[in-house]
Amino acid sequence: MKTLVFDPSYGCAGDMILGAFVHAGVDFRALQSELRKLNLDGYTISAESVTRSHIAATKVTVETVASSSHRHLRHITEIVDKSSLGDAVKSNAKSIFTRLAEAEARVHATTPENVHFHEVGAVDAIVDVVGACICVDLLGIERVLSRSVAVGAGIVTCDHGAFPVPAPATAYLLKGFPVTLYQIDAELSTPTGAAIISTLAEPLLGPMDGTVRSIGYGAGTRSIENHPNLTRVFVIEENNSAHNDSVVEISTNIDDLNPQVYSYVFDKLYEQGALEVFITPIQMKKNRPGQLLTVLCEPQMQLEVERFLFAQTSTSGIRSQHVHRSKLPRRQETVETSLGECTVKVIDRDGHERSTPEYESVKKIADARGIPYLQAYETIIGELSDREKE
Repeated sequence: MKTLVFDPSYGCAGDMILGAFVHAGVDFRALQSELRKLNLDGYTISAESVTRSHIAATKVTVETVASSSHRHLRHITEIVDKSSLGDAVKSNAKSIFTRLAEAEARVHATTPENVHFHEVGAVDAIVDVVGACICVDLLGIERVLSRSVAVGAGIVTCDHGAFPVPAPATAYLLKGFPVTLYQIDAELSTPTGAAIISTLAEPLLGPMDGTVRSIGYGAGTRSIENHPNLTRVFVIEENNSAHNDSVVEISTNIDDLNPQVYSYVFDKLYEQGALEVFITPIQMKKNRPGQLLTVLCEPQMQLEVERFLFAQTSTSGIRSQHVHRSKLPRRQETVETSLGECTVKVIDRDGHERSTPEYESVKKIADARGIPYLQAYETIIGELSDREKE
């Protein structure tokens, strides 16, 4: 599995991320060619070799024509949708800008649709965000991880005034994401950089096993004493064995919800893309019996799931944390059995494969044959076991 690991240990910004990708092997001319598919005017993009703290890096610069116009989320979405970019690039870019809009909306007590993007809606930010998504696609990345994101201290000035570092939008975007707090009077990570990494990547919380294929350093504009102004990326080929990732675990205690509602809640959460939804009986305050509702989801889904739970259940408080997982490689296959075709899940543990029939497929066979489900399951699992012994 080809995996990208962001290392924003010294900070991140949109241009630094682009520089790291180019330094890691992305063809700059190919990046330019793909960006032209945006049909976006008013900018030029260039790349040059530089050093930061005696470390060789690439500096990507996006120069734009000054403009006082502001964009809403719908305007940026329209630009991306009308382009001839690939579907994966479009989807990732829109997800990043949606999270930016949600962060700004939360900070300014408004809705994502009403957010004036100001700095992050400028042409250079569109190029940074879409360019990063293009680079992930050009490298053929299958999985994205990130180490802790560095943030500084001091004061940053933006269109809304002066704010402490990290800027409010940056701080919100990194909610639930590992960070390193430096007492350095500088904005080490920008909203655009934080949005790109926290949307595309899962936090790297545990060890991983693989081979480094390339490394890239992307340089920022400023020179910071005793602090390399760099973002680093690794392109790693993971070994085909158990691999680690992290997901968000969202939980809430409920003791006053009509039990009939849970079926609806489960169905809707799975439709949204939840990985797991389950209930655990618990004893609450004043000895009241209750339910611990737990949802596992990808980090980029956290806000959506929390909004759904507040709207569709009686909860008034939600907890969340990143949890570490170790997973064996798995895939689905269709196999021929004496009862007909059956979909099975194949799990690979160090080259030894184990096949298990999928419930819905067995149910379909049992109904078609007019036999009990257990009879169909035992017949199929027996045949799969015989094949594995051959």
